[in-house]
Amino acid sequence: MKNNKAEISNVLKSAFFDNAYSPFLILNRNMDFVDVNQSYINTIGVEKENFIGKNILDIFPYLEGTERYDSYKSVIDTGVPMGFDEIMYKGENAEIRFMSRAFKIGDYLGVTTLDVTNTVNTIEKLKIAQTSLKEVNDNLQRKNQELEDFSYLAAHDLRAPLTNLKSLLQMVLLSDPSSNEFVSIVEKMKIVTNVMCDKIGALNEVIAIKSNFSDKKEDMVFSEVIGKIKLSHSEEIIESRTIIKEDFSSCPMINFNPVQLESIIQNLMSNALKYRHPNRKLSVKITTKKVDGKTTLSFKDNGIGFKQNLADKIFGLFKRMHTHVDGLGIGLYIIHSIINQNKGKIEVKSKVNKGTEFLIQF
Repeated sequence: MKNNKAEISNVLKSAFFDNAYSPFLILNRNMDFVDVNQSYINTIGVEKENFIGKNILDIFPYLEGTERYDSYKSVIDTGVPMGFDEIMYKGENAEIRFMSRAFKIGDYLGVTTLDVTNTVNTIEKLKIAQTSLKEVNDNLQRKNQELEDFSYLAAHDLRAPLTNLKSLLQMVLLSDPSSNEFVSIVEKMKIVTNVMCDKIGALNEVIAIKSNFSDKKEDMVFSEVIGKIKLSHSEEIIESRTIIKEDFSSCPMINFNPVQLESIIQNLMSNALKYRHPNRKLSVKITTKKVDGKTTLSFKDNGIGFKQNLADKIFGLFKRMHTHVDGLGIGLYIIHSIINQNKGKIEVKSKVNKGTEFLIQF
């Protein structure tokens, strides 16, 4: 009876071993294959006779000297089972990831595994999706903050001329149309109206640029872009006898949105010409190089400069460091918006009567 039970037990164990969904294998103390089940053969894609009698290092030479190989030896010596969270098998046609558990069976080592490739791939896809969603959310929060700041600045800067216009209108209504006072008030109304129109026009320009931000990028040659910008300012450059030095030897090209790149350099060039020093010839030096794998543009002039402690303010909408020349203070705001949109960085170094340098990391 006992022999029958033992025989039945062995048959059942053999049936479970051969028909289990998960791959199983048995090794001896020398780490030679004693047996593998059909699931293991199907998963690895190697015939059973190519396993039996061969050492594990013959089949998986990359295990030599590894912690997992030493752990298998330890399980046979101590009898203490051990689990492994993730094992990578690289076959000719696939990469398979397993969770495994090693345990002692008499004088042998049994290893049972579970194919978790699909689970791991799903988790990785979910992580990628989560990262993507976070980026989208961060982008939306940034855009909402920009919109809030923009709305506040627009309302704040238009409030003053509107208030002035309202007061002047009241004065007109109370004035004698034939008096000199009436004419003076109307002239002031014209000035205020022009200011409002200019600011509204500037706001429309900023809105147009922001609404047309796109991911469309092309390989742009710096010398060609600078040449185009110089041509658009040629009259002013010639009249002021401006010297422009260029060095793009370290980084002649960049993959960037063409409209945005031209807008950045156009505004930098315009500012350099506008705020040049009255007592010396304007000199502009434009260079590019790679820093930590990123393209960095330096735009340096010897203009009138400004106090360095004001550097954080110059990128604000309608912010101006000097008022002796015409301008609305939107050029640097546009540059800053473009750089932020592309996740770059912009820094400025300036000294009064010495000049200014803009450093842009794309």
